[in-house]
Amino acid sequence: MTALDSPPLRTDRPRSGFGSALGRVPTSLWVAYGLTLACLILLGVSTSDGFNPDRLLRILSNAAPLGVVAIAQTIVIINRGLDLSVGPVMNSAAILTAVLSAAPGASLATTVPLVVLMGAAIGLVNGVLLAFTRIPPLLGTLATATIIGGVNALVTRGQPRGIVPDELRVLADGRLFGTPFSASLVIWIVLLVIVGLILTGTVAGRRFKAVGANPRASWLSGVPVRRHTLVAYTASGTLAAMAGILLIAYSGSPSLTAGDSYALNSVVAAVIGGAALAGGTGGMVGTFAGVAALAFLTTVLNSFNIPSPVQFIVNGGVLIGMLLINGRLSARRGAR
Repeated sequence: MTALDSPPLRTDRPRSGFGSALGRVPTSLWVAYGLTLACLILLGVSTSDGFNPDRLLRILSNAAPLGVVAIAQTIVIINRGLDLSVGPVMNSAAILTAVLSAAPGASLATTVPLVVLMGAAIGLVNGVLLAFTRIPPLLGTLATATIIGGVNALVTRGQPRGIVPDELRVLADGRLFGTPFSASLVIWIVLLVIVGLILTGTVAGRRFKAVGANPRASWLSGVPVRRHTLVAYTASGTLAAMAGILLIAYSGSPSLTAGDSYALNSVVAAVIGGAALAGGTGGMVGTFAGVAALAFLTTVLNSFNIPSPVQFIVNGGVLIGMLLINGRLSARRGAR
Protein backbone atom coordinates (compact mmCIF):
# COMPACT_ATOMS: atom_id res chain seq x y z
CA MET A 1 0.00 0.00 0.00
CA THR A 2 1.45 3.35 -1.06
CA ALA A 3 1.10 6.68 0.58
CA LEU A 4 -1.48 7.60 -2.06
CA ASP A 5 -3.87 4.74 -1.37
CA SER A 6 -3.36 4.55 2.39
CA PRO A 7 -6.46 5.26 4.45
CA PRO A 8 -6.89 8.82 5.65
CA LEU A 9 -5.70 9.61 9.13
CA ARG A 10 -8.47 9.53 11.71
CA THR A 11 -8.99 12.81 13.45
CA ASP A 12 -11.07 12.53 16.59
CA ARG A 13 -12.83 15.72 17.40
CA PRO A 14 -13.51 16.33 21.08
CA ARG A 15 -17.00 15.47 22.11
CA SER A 16 -19.20 18.11 23.54
CA GLY A 17 -22.36 18.20 25.56
CA PHE A 18 -23.74 15.42 27.68
CA GLY A 19 -21.65 12.68 26.06
CA SER A 20 -18.46 14.54 26.85
CA ALA A 21 -19.54 15.00 30.45
CA LEU A 22 -20.20 11.28 30.76
CA GLY A 23 -16.81 10.50 29.30
CA ARG A 24 -15.08 12.57 31.94
CA VAL A 25 -16.70 10.70 34.84
CA PRO A 26 -14.19 8.20 36.31
CA THR A 27 -15.29 4.58 36.44
CA SER A 28 -14.74 4.52 40.20
CA LEU A 29 -17.29 7.32 40.52
CA TRP A 30 -19.84 5.30 38.58
CA VAL A 31 -19.26 2.50 41.08
CA ALA A 32 -19.95 4.95 43.91
CA TYR A 33 -23.14 6.14 42.21
CA GLY A 34 -24.24 2.56 41.65
CA LEU A 35 -23.66 1.56 45.27
CA THR A 36 -25.49 4.66 46.50
CA LEU A 37 -28.45 3.91 44.23
CA ALA A 38 -28.49 0.27 45.34
CA CYS A 39 -28.55 1.29 49.02
CA LEU A 40 -31.30 3.82 48.28
CA ILE A 41 -33.41 1.18 46.53
CA LEU A 42 -32.80 -1.25 49.39
CA LEU A 43 -33.93 1.43 51.81
CA GLY A 44 -37.05 2.08 49.75
CA VAL A 45 -38.17 -1.54 49.56
CA SER A 46 -37.30 -2.42 53.16
CA THR A 47 -39.14 0.42 54.91
CA SER A 48 -42.61 1.84 54.45
CA ASP A 49 -41.50 5.45 53.89
CA GLY A 50 -38.10 4.75 52.37
CA PHE A 51 -38.59 7.09 49.41
CA ASN A 52 -40.13 9.91 51.43
CA PRO A 53 -38.10 13.06 50.56
CA ASP A 54 -38.33 14.42 54.10
CA ARG A 55 -36.98 11.17 55.49
CA LEU A 56 -34.13 11.05 52.98
CA LEU A 57 -33.14 14.61 53.92
CA ARG A 58 -33.31 13.66 57.59
CA ILE A 59 -31.01 10.69 56.97
CA LEU A 60 -28.52 12.91 55.15
CA SER A 61 -28.74 15.53 57.90
CA ASN A 62 -27.93 12.91 60.52
CA ALA A 63 -24.94 11.91 58.40
CA ALA A 64 -23.50 15.45 58.44
CA PRO A 65 -20.83 14.68 61.09
CA LEU A 66 -19.64 11.73 59.00
CA GLY A 67 -19.85 13.88 55.87
CA VAL A 68 -17.58 16.56 57.28
CA VAL A 69 -15.00 14.13 58.64
CA ALA A 70 -15.09 12.20 55.34
CA ILE A 71 -14.00 15.42 53.61
CA ALA A 72 -11.05 15.49 56.01
CA GLN A 73 -10.17 11.87 55.30
CA THR A 74 -10.44 12.37 51.54
CA ILE A 75 -8.01 15.28 51.63
CA VAL A 76 -5.46 13.18 53.51
CA ILE A 77 -5.94 10.13 51.29
CA ILE A 78 -5.44 12.24 48.15
CA ASN A 79 -2.13 13.29 49.73
CA ARG A 80 -1.23 9.57 50.02
CA GLY A 81 -1.93 9.51 53.74
CA LEU A 82 -4.42 8.23 56.28
CA ASP A 83 -5.74 9.85 59.46
CA LEU A 84 -6.92 7.47 62.17
CA SER A 85 -6.93 10.27 64.74
CA VAL A 86 -10.09 11.93 63.40
CA GLY A 87 -12.33 9.95 65.78
CA PRO A 88 -10.52 10.96 68.98
CA VAL A 89 -10.27 14.54 67.67
CA MET A 90 -14.05 14.55 67.29
CA ASN A 91 -14.35 13.32 70.89
CA SER A 92 -11.98 16.05 72.07
CA ALA A 93 -13.93 18.69 70.16
CA ALA A 94 -17.22 17.53 71.67
CA ILE A 95 -15.77 17.47 75.19
CA LEU A 96 -14.13 20.89 74.85
CA THR A 97 -17.32 22.36 73.39
CA ALA A 98 -19.35 21.15 76.38
CA VAL A 99 -16.76 22.38 78.90
CA LEU A 100 -16.37 25.83 77.35
CA SER A 101 -20.14 26.21 76.97
CA ALA A 102 -20.55 25.67 80.71
CA ALA A 103 -18.17 28.52 81.57
CA PRO A 104 -19.71 31.81 82.77
CA GLY A 105 -20.33 34.22 79.92
CA ALA A 106 -19.58 31.60 77.28
CA SER A 107 -20.87 32.02 73.74
CA LEU A 108 -20.58 30.07 70.51
CA ALA A 109 -18.70 33.02 69.02
CA THR A 110 -15.74 32.18 71.27
CA THR A 111 -16.30 28.45 71.82
CA VAL A 112 -16.40 27.32 68.19
CA PRO A 113 -13.18 29.11 67.08
CA LEU A 114 -11.28 27.73 70.09
CA VAL A 115 -12.46 24.18 69.39
CA VAL A 116 -11.61 24.45 65.70
CA LEU A 117 -8.19 25.88 66.60
CA MET A 118 -7.57 22.88 68.85
CA GLY A 119 -8.36 20.53 65.96
CA ALA A 120 -6.05 22.45 63.64
CA ALA A 121 -3.24 22.24 66.22
CA ILE A 122 -3.61 18.47 66.53
CA GLY A 123 -3.66 18.16 62.75
CA LEU A 124 -0.50 20.25 62.49
CA VAL A 125 1.22 17.94 64.99
CA ASN A 126 0.25 14.98 62.83
CA GLY A 127 1.56 16.77 59.76
CA VAL A 128 4.91 17.60 61.35
CA LEU A 129 5.26 14.04 62.64
CA LEU A 130 4.66 12.51 59.22
CA ALA A 131 6.34 15.13 57.04
CA PHE A 132 9.68 15.10 58.86
CA THR A 133 9.98 11.43 59.80
CA ARG A 134 9.67 8.12 58.01
CA ILE A 135 6.78 6.98 60.19
CA PRO A 136 3.95 5.56 58.02
CA PRO A 137 0.69 7.55 58.26
CA LEU A 138 -1.20 4.51 59.52
CA LEU A 139 1.10 4.05 62.51
CA GLY A 140 1.71 7.75 63.14
CA THR A 141 -1.95 8.72 63.33
CA LEU A 142 -2.78 5.56 65.27
CA ALA A 143 -0.23 6.68 67.87
CA THR A 144 -1.65 10.20 68.09
CA ALA A 145 -5.18 8.76 68.25
CA THR A 146 -4.14 6.67 71.25
CA ILE A 147 -2.52 9.66 72.93
CA ILE A 148 -5.56 11.88 72.34
CA GLY A 149 -7.87 9.20 73.72
CA GLY A 150 -5.72 8.92 76.82
CA VAL A 151 -5.64 12.69 77.32
CA ASN A 152 -9.44 12.84 76.96
CA ALA A 153 -9.89 10.17 79.62
CA LEU A 154 -7.30 11.76 81.93
CA VAL A 155 -8.69 15.29 81.73
CA THR A 156 -12.31 14.21 82.20
CA ARG A 157 -11.46 11.46 84.71
CA GLY A 158 -13.59 9.15 82.63
CA GLN A 159 -16.73 11.28 83.03
CA PRO A 160 -17.10 14.09 80.48
CA ARG A 161 -19.13 17.02 81.78
CA GLY A 162 -20.51 20.25 80.44
CA ILE A 163 -23.57 21.48 78.62
CA VAL A 164 -24.78 21.74 75.06
CA PRO A 165 -26.32 25.19 74.52
CA ASP A 166 -29.62 25.50 72.70
CA GLU A 167 -27.96 27.58 69.98
CA LEU A 168 -25.79 24.57 69.15
CA ARG A 169 -28.70 22.16 69.05
CA VAL A 170 -30.15 24.27 66.26
CA LEU A 171 -27.45 22.81 64.01
CA ALA A 172 -29.14 19.43 64.38
CA ASP A 173 -32.80 20.34 64.88
CA GLY A 174 -33.19 23.69 63.16
CA ARG A 175 -34.45 24.20 59.62
CA LEU A 176 -33.19 27.07 57.49
CA PHE A 177 -35.86 29.61 56.54
CA GLY A 178 -38.65 27.06 56.82
CA THR A 179 -37.04 24.68 54.31
CA PRO A 180 -36.55 20.95 55.01
CA PHE A 181 -32.78 21.48 55.00
CA SER A 182 -31.08 21.37 58.39
CA ALA A 183 -28.26 23.74 59.27
CA SER A 184 -25.84 20.82 59.62
CA LEU A 185 -26.68 19.53 56.13
CA VAL A 186 -26.10 22.98 54.65
CA ILE A 187 -22.76 23.29 56.48
CA TRP A 188 -21.69 19.92 55.09
CA ILE A 189 -22.70 20.82 51.53
CA VAL A 190 -20.99 24.23 51.70
CA LEU A 191 -17.75 22.61 52.89
CA LEU A 192 -18.02 20.02 50.10
CA VAL A 193 -18.39 22.75 47.50
CA ILE A 194 -15.54 24.87 48.87
CA VAL A 195 -13.06 22.00 49.11
CA GLY A 196 -14.19 20.59 45.77
CA LEU A 197 -13.65 23.91 44.01
CA ILE A 198 -10.20 24.26 45.57
CA LEU A 199 -9.15 20.76 44.48
CA THR A 200 -10.47 20.98 40.92
CA GLY A 201 -10.59 24.67 40.09
CA THR A 202 -7.26 26.00 41.34
CA VAL A 203 -3.62 25.45 40.47
CA ALA A 204 -2.89 24.71 44.13
CA GLY A 205 -5.57 22.00 44.20
CA ARG A 206 -4.32 20.29 41.05
CA ARG A 207 -0.77 20.46 42.36
CA PHE A 208 -2.00 18.93 45.63
CA LYS A 209 -3.34 15.92 43.70
CA ALA A 210 -0.11 15.67 41.72
CA VAL A 211 1.91 15.51 44.94
CA GLY A 212 -0.25 12.64 46.17
CA ALA A 213 0.07 10.77 42.88
CA ASN A 214 3.87 11.01 42.75
CA PRO A 215 5.60 12.74 45.69
CA ARG A 216 9.13 12.11 44.41
CA ALA A 217 8.47 13.52 40.95
CA SER A 218 6.81 16.54 42.55
CA TRP A 219 9.80 17.06 44.83
CA LEU A 220 12.21 16.82 41.89
CA SER A 221 10.08 19.46 40.16
CA GLY A 222 10.58 21.83 43.07
CA VAL A 223 7.17 21.37 44.69
CA PRO A 224 7.31 21.65 48.52
CA VAL A 225 5.97 18.17 49.30
CA ARG A 226 6.31 18.53 53.07
CA ARG A 227 4.26 21.72 53.03
CA HIS A 228 1.44 19.86 51.29
CA THR A 229 1.54 17.18 53.98
CA LEU A 230 1.29 19.84 56.69
CA VAL A 231 -1.67 21.45 54.91
CA ALA A 232 -3.44 18.11 54.45
CA TYR A 233 -3.27 17.05 58.09
CA THR A 234 -3.97 20.52 59.45
CA ALA A 235 -7.10 20.65 57.29
CA SER A 236 -8.03 17.17 58.49
CA GLY A 237 -7.76 18.15 62.15
CA THR A 238 -9.73 21.33 61.53
CA LEU A 239 -12.57 19.50 59.78
CA ALA A 240 -12.57 16.71 62.38
CA ALA A 241 -13.10 19.32 65.09
CA MET A 242 -16.00 20.78 63.11
CA ALA A 243 -17.45 17.30 62.81
CA GLY A 244 -17.11 16.88 66.58
CA ILE A 245 -19.13 20.06 67.12
CA LEU A 246 -21.87 18.71 64.85
CA LEU A 247 -21.70 15.37 66.66
CA ILE A 248 -22.39 16.86 70.08
CA ALA A 249 -25.17 18.97 68.56
CA TYR A 250 -26.89 15.70 67.62
CA SER A 251 -25.98 13.60 70.66
CA GLY A 252 -26.68 16.31 73.24
CA SER A 253 -23.81 15.26 75.53
CA PRO A 254 -20.04 14.76 75.32
CA SER A 255 -18.58 11.26 75.16
CA LEU A 256 -15.18 9.61 75.28
CA THR A 257 -16.05 7.16 72.51
CA ALA A 258 -18.85 8.60 70.34
CA GLY A 259 -16.46 9.59 67.56
CA ASP A 260 -14.36 6.42 67.50
CA SER A 261 -16.31 4.69 64.72
CA TYR A 262 -15.92 7.69 62.44
CA ALA A 263 -12.27 6.89 61.74
CA LEU A 264 -13.15 3.69 59.88
CA ASN A 265 -16.39 4.98 58.40
CA SER A 266 -14.70 8.08 56.98
CA VAL A 267 -12.15 5.87 55.22
CA VAL A 268 -14.96 3.66 53.88
CA ALA A 269 -16.89 6.69 52.60
CA ALA A 270 -13.81 8.16 50.90
CA VAL A 271 -12.87 4.85 49.27
CA ILE A 272 -16.45 4.25 48.09
CA GLY A 273 -16.23 7.69 46.51
CA GLY A 274 -13.19 6.71 44.48
CA ALA A 275 -10.32 7.93 46.66
CA ALA A 276 -7.33 5.65 46.13
CA LEU A 277 -5.11 4.86 49.10
CA ALA A 278 -2.16 5.09 46.70
CA GLY A 279 -2.83 8.83 46.55
CA GLY A 280 -3.61 11.39 43.89
CA THR A 281 -7.21 10.30 43.29
CA GLY A 282 -10.44 11.39 44.92
CA GLY A 283 -13.01 14.14 44.95
CA MET A 284 -15.87 15.68 46.86
CA VAL A 285 -18.67 14.43 44.59
CA GLY A 286 -17.55 10.86 45.16
CA THR A 287 -17.15 11.44 48.88
CA PHE A 288 -20.72 12.72 49.09
CA ALA A 289 -21.90 9.60 47.28
CA GLY A 290 -19.90 7.42 49.67
CA VAL A 291 -21.36 9.08 52.76
CA ALA A 292 -24.89 8.86 51.32
CA ALA A 293 -24.40 5.15 50.57
CA LEU A 294 -23.23 4.46 54.12
CA ALA A 295 -26.06 6.52 55.60
CA PHE A 296 -28.72 4.68 53.60
CA LEU A 297 -27.12 1.29 54.32
CA THR A 298 -26.93 2.01 58.05
CA THR A 299 -30.59 3.03 58.08
CA VAL A 300 -31.54 -0.24 56.40
CA LEU A 301 -29.51 -2.28 58.89
CA ASN A 302 -31.05 -0.39 61.80
CA SER A 303 -34.54 -1.02 60.43
CA PHE A 304 -33.81 -4.75 60.68
CA ASN A 305 -32.36 -4.30 64.20
CA ILE A 306 -28.92 -5.45 63.06
CA PRO A 307 -26.52 -5.02 66.03
CA SER A 308 -23.59 -2.61 65.81
CA PRO A 309 -20.87 -5.32 65.69
CA VAL A 310 -22.50 -6.80 62.59
CA GLN A 311 -22.70 -3.33 61.04
CA PHE A 312 -18.95 -2.94 61.56
CA ILE A 313 -18.49 -6.25 59.73
CA VAL A 314 -20.66 -5.04 56.85
CA ASN A 315 -18.76 -1.74 56.60
CA GLY A 316 -15.46 -3.61 56.65
CA GLY A 317 -16.70 -5.88 53.88
CA VAL A 318 -17.75 -2.87 51.81
CA LEU A 319 -14.29 -1.36 52.30
CA ILE A 320 -12.57 -4.56 51.15
CA GLY A 321 -14.85 -4.78 48.13
CA MET A 322 -14.21 -1.18 47.10
CA LEU A 323 -10.45 -1.58 47.56
CA LEU A 324 -10.52 -4.62 45.27
CA ILE A 325 -12.59 -2.76 42.67
CA ASN A 326 -10.38 0.34 42.79
CA GLY A 327 -7.27 -1.82 42.61
CA ARG A 328 -8.58 -3.58 39.53
CA LEU A 329 -9.48 -0.27 37.90
CA SER A 330 -5.99 1.08 38.63
CA ALA A 331 -4.42 -2.03 37.10
CA ARG A 332 -6.50 -1.57 33.94
CA ARG A 333 -5.47 2.06 33.66
CA GLY A 334 -1.83 1.08 34.09
CA ALA A 335 -2.09 -1.56 31.36
CA ARG A 336 -3.38 0.92 28.76
